[in-house]
Amino acid sequence: MVASTGRNAKQIARDVESMIVAKLGLPIDHRTISVAQTDAEAPEGASSGPPAETVEEPGAAPRRGGYLADEDRRIRFVGVSVAQTEALCEARVQLARDGLESAAAIQGPDCVSSVLRLVAEATLDAVQKFFEEGSLFAVSSVDEVTVGGKPVVIVNAVHLAGREQRQLVGACAVTGDAHQAAALATLDAVNRFLRRLPPREPTEYEIGPASEG
Repeated sequence: MVASTGRNAKQIARDVESMIVAKLGLPIDHRTISVAQTDAEAPEGASSGPPAETVEEPGAAPRRGGYLADEDRRIRFVGVSVAQTEALCEARVQLARDGLESAAAIQGPDCVSSVLRLVAEATLDAVQKFFEEGSLFAVSSVDEVTVGGKPVVIVNAVHLAGREQRQLVGACAVTGDAHQAAALATLDAVNRFLRRLPPREPTEYEIGPASEG
């Protein structure tokens, strides 16, 4: 496409990407959009400034295509730890995104049927800290099943925003650590959907710079 030099070419490409997703529902990578800029003056009466932004009500569910983060901004698994003392269990999960880290811990009863669920809940709590308020993730179920003779963890999560609910399902094969598989299955369930949620500004003690190494 051809545009004036009044706006950054990268921003123009992102605007075109958002318009295509919003109008046609077609996913497209803004890096495939070519923008040619000229120094031609705008027609008389035309505004030279950027178009007005659409403001959504606080807490409203994200419109389909209203926000779409880059594919490479997925949340990355950093680590999981499970501490079991007497009848209690604490699952702690640490994640990273865009050079920032988030961690969350959940406590509950120490029994076989609940430990993997605690890991999934801690994962979603850590995920939630990366995004603006107004939507909520919750764990519907966590199951360890056998597929092709191998154990697999399946996580069924739900995203709540206003009156809208979206079911999200993820799976991960257990290659040694079932706790890690539960965290990865949870991320598998939500990661693609997370591209549609506006990121949250880093908050001290909740989201911090990723540790090196």
